[in-house]
Amino acid sequence: MTVARNTTWRPWLVFIGCCILSFVGFGLIVNTPGLYFTTLCAQLNVSRAEIAFATSIMAITGALTMLVAGRIMKLVDSRVLISVCIAAVGALFFAQSLFTQLWQFYVSFGLMGIFYVIPIALAPSVLLSNWFEDKLGTVMGIALGLSGIGGTVFNPIVSSFITNLGWRTSYRLTALILVACILPFSMLVFKFRPDMAKGEQAFGHTISTGTAAVSNDDLPGLEAKVAYKTPSFILLVIVSVLLQIVAGLVQHVSGYEVSRGLSLEQGAVVVSGIMFGAAIGKATIGILLDRVPTKLVIAGYGILGIAGWGLMSVTNVVTPATIAGVLAGTGQGVVLVALPWLIRKAFGQRDYSEILSIVSMFGAIASAVSVTLHGYIYDATGSYVPSLLGNVALYVVAIIAAIVAFTMRPTITTAAAHTKEQ
Repeated sequence: MTVARNTTWRPWLVFIGCCILSFVGFGLIVNTPGLYFTTLCAQLNVSRAEIAFATSIMAITGALTMLVAGRIMKLVDSRVLISVCIAAVGALFFAQSLFTQLWQFYVSFGLMGIFYVIPIALAPSVLLSNWFEDKLGTVMGIALGLSGIGGTVFNPIVSSFITNLGWRTSYRLTALILVACILPFSMLVFKFRPDMAKGEQAFGHTISTGTAAVSNDDLPGLEAKVAYKTPSFILLVIVSVLLQIVAGLVQHVSGYEVSRGLSLEQGAVVVSGIMFGAAIGKATIGILLDRVPTKLVIAGYGILGIAGWGLMSVTNVVTPATIAGVLAGTGQGVVLVALPWLIRKAFGQRDYSEILSIVSMFGAIASAVSVTLHGYIYDATGSYVPSLLGNVALYVVAIIAAIVAFTMRPTITTAAAHTKEQ
């Protein structure tokens, strides 16, 4: 019997497609809606709070969709599913260019929350997990890291569209860019997982000649209903919730820096530092997870996050505050990349999409309420320092929980065999 490692080109097409999905999809769908708020307030004669509520509706419908998104991904051809979702989001952006009433934006953002979840929040992690056994952390870190860079690139582009061409034309161009860049990959490349019966294999998969092909139903891993009862699942949900609460404070950082004596422009620099750090954190943590002991990587990036939020609480000088922002952003690599990676390592391939979607749902709910929560803390205390110190404490608990979850992870092969017997 000889053993070979699969190195076919198909997984790398999936990787390139996921990079584009993250860069263009996340960059346009998640990062640019707020750019229209000032113009829409004037056009519709509504308050900033009224138009901003549309994004809250999007977050709520997105979180609810997470409940079933993972199962839907298993049941429907990913090429069809992702294509339909992207086409629907593109159609919604185009429709927004025709709107004249606030309620129309509420309805469209609610629908967008339903359609964007699968291609943007789940598909990159799920597809890469299914198509890569080797270098999973590296490809996941690079692909997910491009989401922040996409926001950096598309924010000025969309702002220029709005300023020079008008908001209605900007919505139409956004729809065009979205479908033109993503649909070719979603329709032709984004197969859910390799079809082992046809000889397709994930990158790095060990192939033993003379051994019967493993069917998709026999993929290693726990059934979702079994995984939900494990301590590792509960701990990873805690990690997701705590670190999304931490991330919710990012929306308040600019205001916090102004309250400490910095200008609004300087506060924006600190926020940019967080975004830059997040891009670095997502890219580098994935590479290190493939090469360095997992617990050491998690602890190291956790310390960076703790240092960032801690330093931010004690400085009111722009340079140290920006450095603090970079450190805090780098630490976000734990929740943005390491968490999906840990879920894959803990529970295997079998029901990965379902398990990831449920963990992400809890995180999405925490994210939706955390911005308001930090606002309440400021209103009650007159300071953001309690939230900053709270972030330090939440990071400590989350990192401990992540390390314990990894330590207590089920033995995949044994669990899969046990599930099959039942």
